[in-house]
Amino acid sequence: MDRIRKEKFGDLLLDVAKYIITAVILTSLFKGADEWPWYIYFAIMSLVVLLIWGSLLLFKDEKLRKKGK
Repeated sequence: MDRIRKEKFGDLLLDVAKYIITAVILTSLFKGADEWPWYIYFAIMSLVVLLIWGSLLLFKDEKLRKKGK
């Protein structure tokens, strides 16, 4: 992937993580997420961490390349 595509994909992963967090917060305010089993929270938080980690890897790769030049 070229630099611009990696940067855009990293931005997309961060946006998806933010949308998931926002959806969980809004759902807990309006519907009552206290009825959810514990593994739903674990799955959601794992997905968010995975998305943020992936986006940071893409950004880190670009910063290391720029630093080496």
